[in-house]
Amino acid sequence: MRVVFVGGAGAMGSRAVRTAAEFDEFTELVIADFNIAAAESLAAELGPRVSAVKFDADRDDPRQLFSGAWGVLSSLGPYTRFGTKIMKAAIESGCQYVDINDDWEPTLQAFELDEAAKAADVTALIGMGASPGVSNVLAAKAAAQLDEVHELLTGWALVGIASDAGSVRPQAAMLHVVHQCTGTIRAVEDGEWVDVAPLQTLPIHYPGIGDVVVRTVGHPEAVTLPRTYSGLQRCVNVMSGPDWYFDYVTDLMDGVESGRITVDHAAVAMDRTPPRPTDAPRTRRLPPVFAWARGTRGGVETIAAAGITRWAPGKMAGATAVPAAVALRLLARGDISLRGVVTPEAAVPAEEFFAALDPHYTEPAGTESPLVELVTTQAVPS
Repeated sequence: MRVVFVGGAGAMGSRAVRTAAEFDEFTELVIADFNIAAAESLAAELGPRVSAVKFDADRDDPRQLFSGAWGVLSSLGPYTRFGTKIMKAAIESGCQYVDINDDWEPTLQAFELDEAAKAADVTALIGMGASPGVSNVLAAKAAAQLDEVHELLTGWALVGIASDAGSVRPQAAMLHVVHQCTGTIRAVEDGEWVDVAPLQTLPIHYPGIGDVVVRTVGHPEAVTLPRTYSGLQRCVNVMSGPDWYFDYVTDLMDGVESGRITVDHAAVAMDRTPPRPTDAPRTRRLPPVFAWARGTRGGVETIAAAGITRWAPGKMAGATAVPAAVALRLLARGDISLRGVVTPEAAVPAEEFFAALDPHYTEPAGTESPLVELVTTQAVPS
């Protein structure tokens, strides 16, 4: 199977290529990137199955690049700019497709290609990183514990999202965080779609951990999960972390909103975690990526939560790229078979996915707990 990795020399893409190169299913891996020097260096490192080609997404026709390929994994952002173009070309070329799109606006645009993907017998799996991606599959596990699901949240820990090394230039991932923490975000409240300001506080009870306060953030899960779980009264993506850190983030985002600082300045600052204040109180820690569901089971109001206990090396790049490469392997094996433009919660079998992900999630070292911790408790009336 020949697979093309669009943006394969970047931080996320290179990690996806490295992971996929471990899988025997893929006989040829093509790194397509504007930075041909980096692409060629990576290809030389990984061996004869891997090759490199220069690709300018603004000028080159991706259909020529995809000709004869079985699949495409795109880590080329921003997806507001390149998402539809690359996925449309993959579908027209008859290629199976996976991406790590984590913006909710182009996610909605992607569904417009659903009929075309079905007609081409293509699975176009969107948002298959950490969040969205792992978070969606965790949401499916949490929701499966309930007879009826009324609220469904996905979330991730804010502290620790920095890239491997800070930079004076804004990283794409940090620009994304700034975008999703400013303006308005799409969510479901009281059973209705709403566009609201991000960084709102939301108290929840996490089984086995206790009462915590999380903050809302724009993300695709809030616009895809209601497609699978109809009748939700609340659906939103959230971040967890200490109050002092959110004070720092809120000040940055207020600066962007007021024009006091630039988006680039905020993105660079977000990549540099400030020191913890000496008088800061202890914070209850939630899992690095988690899902939280509230509904009924056996007629009793119940909360179910699922979270990962380990993560892949490489900080954000590892957390995002490894799940995408693993999902691509499941697609090659036929474990993912739903055609059309699909999302992780609808198309990815949870047990097979987490079993395949398990060997790659090796941090913190020495941790032997199951990769996914699933907990439930009877809900206390709010």
